[in-house]
Amino acid sequence: MAICKECFDGNIVDEQHEQYENLDRELVRLIEVSHFSYDEAFKRATRLYPAIKKCPECNGKI
Repeated sequence: MAICKECFDGNIVDEQHEQYENLDRELVRLIEVSHFSYDEAFKRATRLYPAIKKCPECNGKI
C-alpha cells in the first residue's frame, strides 16, 4: 500500500472541531517545549483532544 503524505495513521486535524484550539496548543507545546517529532506529538495530543477526521486523500485506509 502506498504511503499517504497528507495524514498520520489515516487521520488529519479537523479545524472545525470544538477541541481544535486545544489540540493545536498541545501540538505546539509538545513540539516546541518537549521536542517531540510532529508524528509522536500528533499521536499523544489526539489522545487528549480528538479533533481529527479521516484523511480525504486515503479515506483513513493507511
